[in-house]
Amino acid sequence: MSAQRGPVRPGVAGALTGALAGIAVLGPALAPGYTLHYDLVFVPDLPLSARTLGTDGSVPRAVPNDLVVALLGTVLPGWVVQKLLLLGAFVVGGAGAGRLARTVPGAVAAAVLWSWNPWLGERLGIGHWGYVVGAALLPWVFVAATRVRSGPRGVAALVATLTAASLWGSTPGVLATLLALVTVLCLGGPLRLLARDLALVAGVALLANAAWWWPFLRAASRAADPAGTSAFAAGADTPFGIVGSLVLGGGLWHDRTWFVERTGWPVAALAMTAVLALLVGAVRTRRWWRDPVTRAASAAGVAGLGLGAIAALPGGHGLLTWVVTSVPGAGLLRDGQKFAVLWVLLLTVATAVVVDRLHERRLPVVALVVAVVWPVATLPTLAWGHSGTWASVDYPADVRAVAADLRAEGEPVAVFPWSTYRRYAWADDRVVLDPWNRLLPQTVVGDDRLSLRQGESVAGEDPAAAAVTTALAEGGDVTDLLRRHGVRWVVVATDQPAPAGSVPELSGTSSRRVGDLVVHDLGPVTTSQAPPGSARWLGLAGTGAAVVGALLLLLGTRRGETWPTRRRARLK
Repeated sequence: MSAQRGPVRPGVAGALTGALAGIAVLGPALAPGYTLHYDLVFVPDLPLSARTLGTDGSVPRAVPNDLVVALLGTVLPGWVVQKLLLLGAFVVGGAGAGRLARTVPGAVAAAVLWSWNPWLGERLGIGHWGYVVGAALLPWVFVAATRVRSGPRGVAALVATLTAASLWGSTPGVLATLLALVTVLCLGGPLRLLARDLALVAGVALLANAAWWWPFLRAASRAADPAGTSAFAAGADTPFGIVGSLVLGGGLWHDRTWFVERTGWPVAALAMTAVLALLVGAVRTRRWWRDPVTRAASAAGVAGLGLGAIAALPGGHGLLTWVVTSVPGAGLLRDGQKFAVLWVLLLTVATAVVVDRLHERRLPVVALVVAVVWPVATLPTLAWGHSGTWASVDYPADVRAVAADLRAEGEPVAVFPWSTYRRYAWADDRVVLDPWNRLLPQTVVGDDRLSLRQGESVAGEDPAAAAVTTALAEGGDVTDLLRRHGVRWVVVATDQPAPAGSVPELSGTSSRRVGDLVVHDLGPVTTSQAPPGSARWLGLAGTGAAVVGALLLLLGTRRGETWPTRRRARLK
C-alpha cells in the first residue's frame, strides 16, 4: 500500500482526522482535571512503587502501563498525562490507519472508522484506557510486519512497534503479537525466511512483554475463576446476536457501556448493511486475495472475530472454561471481545482499499462522503464524552491529605467499605474503581472481586483480599486478620454505602477523621515478610532491554541510511 505523492501524505491526513475525532469523542474529558469512570483511574502523583514496577509479588494488572504513567507524571501533572494519552491514542491510531491507504480520501475514511467504532467506544466507556492506547499501535504493527523483509529498516520498525505496544499492558502486547504472527505467516515465501520472521516476532514479544508475564507466573498461585468465562463473554448489543454484534465491532460483556442506538433495528441494520457492502466491495477482486497484505488483514480479522465469539459457539464455552482453569495465564482469553479489534482493523483496511478505488475512478463525491461518515452516523452517541456523561473533576482536599500522610507512614493499608467500585459525590456519582492502590505506594488491601448484577461475583487474585472477604462474610475477627497480614492503617470512606458485612468492627482502635475519611491505626506491625529475591527484577529488565534494543535499532538504521546521503551532499 504505497501512498501517492501529494501536498498531504495519507499518514498526516489520518493523524489530523484522528485528532479531530478524538476531540469530538472525548469532549468534556479533555477539560482540566481527572476523568474518572469505571477502570479509568488516574491520580495526581502515581508513585514509582514496587506495584507499578511489577516487582511487589502481586498479579500485574497494570504493568507496565502504570509505570509509563508514573514516569510521565514526574514531569507533568497527572491529569495532563491522562489527556495526552487519551487524545494521543486517537492521533497515533488515526495516523496508522491513514498509512493503510494510498490516497488522502482513503486515509481520512480509514482514520474515521478506526477512531469512531463500537469497540473503541465501549472500551473507553468501561475505562480500559490501556487497551485503547495499545490498540492505536496495531495499524503500525500491521504495516511493519508486512514490510519486515524490506531490509534492516523493516526489521527495526517491527521490533519498535511490537515493543511500543507491549508498554500498555498484557492485552495490547498479546494483540500485537498475534497480529504480527498472522501477518508474517501470510507473507509466505521460503521456509527459511518464514522461520526467521516468526522467530523474530516471538523473541521480541517474549522479551518486550516480560514486565507482565514474568511477575504473573511468579504471583499466580491459583487458576482463574471459571465464573469469569461467562461473566466476560461477549454480549449481544445489537438485535443480530453475539456474532452479529462482534461483526459490527461491539459486543462488550458490560451492558452499561452499550450504545442505545445499536440496540434497535434501524441503526443496527444500517450499520450491518454498511459493513457488508464494505467487505463485498473490498474482497470481491482477485487482487485482494493475491496481495499478501490484504490477505493478512483478512486472516487476522477472522482470527479476532473467532476468538471474540468462541464462548458463543457450540462447545466453545466448555472449551474456554477448561483452558482458563487449566492453563496458567489463559485468563486473558476470558474477555474474548477484545480480540474483535483485529476485525475492526480488517474493516479499516477494507475501507482504505474501497475509498482509494472510488477516488481513483473519480466516482461521485456523495459515494466518498457516505464511505467516510457512516461510522459516525451509526454511532452518534459516542460524541462528546458518551453524550456528555463524562466530565473532569479534581480529588478533594481530604483524599489528598490522607494520601500524603499514609505515604509518609509507609505501612500497608486496608480500605473499606469492602467494595471494588465507588460512587463519589465529588465525581458526580459515577462508578469508579477504588483509587487508593494508585494513590499510595505501599501495599493496599481492598476488595478485588468483580460484582455482577445477579448478586454473584468473579473472584479476585489477592490472597489477603480473599481472606478478608471470607472473614467479613463469616463474622470473623477482621482486625486481627489484617494485623497478621501486616496491615497497620485502615481507611473507611464514610461517604460510601456500607451494607452489613462491608466494614469490620474497629472500635477500640485509635482513629482520626479527615473530611469523609476515617483513618484507624491498628498499631505497629509485628509480622515480618521474607525479603523479595532479585529474580523479581528479571521481567522489568527484559522489557527495558527490549526498549533499549528497539531504540538502538531505529537509530542504527537511520544513521545507516542518512550518512551516505549527507556525505554525497557534502561532496557536491
